Amino acid sequence: MAFLQTFVNVVMIVVLAVPGYLLRKTKLFPDKAASILAVLLLYISQPFLMMSSLFNKEFRASMLVDFAWVLFFAVALQLIVYFAAKLLFCKEKNEAARRACVASSYLGNVGFMGIPVMQMLFPGNDEMVLYTVVYNIAFNAMTWTLGVFAITGDKKRINPLKIVLNPPTIAVIVALPFFFLNVHIPEQVMTPIGYLGNMTLPLSMIILGVRLADMRFVGGRQKVFAGEAKAFSEDCGRPLAGGAAPDSAKGGKPAVVTEISDIAAGAEVPDKEGQTALPACLSVSSAAGTFLRRRGILDDVRVYMVSFVKLVLSPLLGFAVMLLLRLAVPIDRYVIIALFIIGAMPTASSALNFAEMFGGDKETAAAATLMNTLLCIVTIPVLMLLCDLI
Repeated sequence: MAFLQTFVNVVMIVVLAVPGYLLRKTKLFPDKAASILAVLLLYISQPFLMMSSLFNKEFRASMLVDFAWVLFFAVALQLIVYFAAKLLFCKEKNEAARRACVASSYLGNVGFMGIPVMQMLFPGNDEMVLYTVVYNIAFNAMTWTLGVFAITGDKKRINPLKIVLNPPTIAVIVALPFFFLNVHIPEQVMTPIGYLGNMTLPLSMIILGVRLADMRFVGGRQKVFAGEAKAFSEDCGRPLAGGAAPDSAKGGKPAVVTEISDIAAGAEVPDKEGQTALPACLSVSSAAGTFLRRRGILDDVRVYMVSFVKLVLSPLLGFAVMLLLRLAVPIDRYVIIALFIIGAMPTASSALNFAEMFGGDKETAAAATLMNTLLCIVTIPVLMLLCDLI
């Protein structure tokens, strides 16, 4: 596929984030807008997208072999990238940030962005969409198992029921009998299903724009008061270990938060006089005011490392593995192309959602997700040039 055509298609997708960005910057969207829209995305639009991708598609018995290959590679390639990311980030001292980086390195945006991208890049090729739906089944199962473990490091947090009891998988289970039996769904039913499913891509991009508007591009110092220090600690996903910084209005000496530290997450960080202990995402010293320094998207090296793993290393590793295996076993060309493109998708919002749910480093997860999605404008068209080698 031509580089320019793919580049234009991907730019068209990312541009959909602009309305969300502008609405949030102009305060027309409230603080909780992204969370509210995410509920609509997860429980309404994505499930209907899954169903519309299966309904009225022709099933042939020969497809089962290709579907089996997709399921196998979906699990195998994610495991390969997971362990590669663990090795790459093993020297990261901040455990919460390390876990967020690992999760962001292999959890790809398969459901929200993968299917619409396939429809855009391969119009009329239903099999490419079907491969993406099948991949999404394995992806959801691994997201609620390995994804949860990657963020928390606690096997007890894994709920096996979530492998099946999540909206996209339930939608697939409902649609599969109609697909396998080649049952025709009337147009009057398909039209509203299609409308709701087609919201998935623009809605996910609008959410991305909202989150981008709340992020700093470049880090900087910001003066805060004692109560705000506690709020910032909660924003980092870790509660205060020893209470809030003393308030100068009450006679105490406030602390200066000089930077987001790289020390081990969860450790207490007392000020020089031992009066307070802030979470490990802060480095504290005593002074006449309270300041904090946030990392920005553009000045965090870890974010670029995650982008390299997710957008470059992940698809190329998968591409190499599949081509080597193809020398011994016949694998359909379009199966390899579909898996290659899926591997090139940017980080899924699942990494950020899990960081928020389980008290992980949501700032790093959010920055990695946003940076990945912006950089994929260049990486996906470049990688698509390799499809001619298959």
